Amino acid sequence: MRIAIVDDDEEYHVDEKKFIEEYARENGEEFEVTDFYSGMDFITDYKPLYDIVFLDIEMPLMDGMTTARKLRLLDPKICIVFITKMSKYAIEGYEVNAIDFVVKPVKGYNFKDKLKKAVAYVRSRKEKEVMVRVDGQYYRVPASQIYFVMKDKNFLVYNTTRGELREYGTMENVRRELAESGFLMCNSGCIVNVRLIKKVTQNSVIINGEEIPLSRRRIKEFKQEMLSYLRGNVNG
Repeated sequence: MRIAIVDDDEEYHVDEKKFIEEYARENGEEFEVTDFYSGMDFITDYKPLYDIVFLDIEMPLMDGMTTARKLRLLDPKICIVFITKMSKYAIEGYEVNAIDFVVKPVKGYNFKDKLKKAVAYVRSRKEKEVMVRVDGQYYRVPASQIYFVMKDKNFLVYNTTRGELREYGTMENVRRELAESGFLMCNSGCIVNVRLIKKVTQNSVIINGEEIPLSRRRIKEFKQEMLSYLRGNVNG
């Protein structure tokens, strides 16, 4: 899980990272923490890579509330926890759907309690997503919006509800990444989203108006895997 700390005071970065590390050890979690020392730094060239942000409200140039408003336009899903010296600012947090706030000076037990809440919030809303890099820009694409991924030489073509995205990559990596989200390999160069298949013929799959060949070696296994997944999904 990726966490961003946005605060102009180095001391709070040190303390919060210490508390995050303690929480990780105590709960068997893994976090990747990135430091930002101003709202402007965080927002400039922002990429939707983070799950949680601990955001200081009182910062020069661009305060935390302004940062949060801009952030919500770029990333509606990120979990925001405000850090503030005055709890009165917490009321304004509802405007940007912040889940909670931590009052300075930050205490370990309080911070870890808010972190626990943030982690639970992220997991409750988490749908499997893939990060697709196109021309230096990152796109966060939910698995449910991907019809299929097809190999095209050294590129991967993501056929999605919002159109096509192409990135440099390997089929093996994306196949592993999406295996638990109902994606099955119909031939060596294509995986399809089982939940979005319209029809399976004797030797092909019809999805989003495309007819994708089923490998002769994969036909029987593919159909068995598809039925197994769909039955399990319904029962679950």
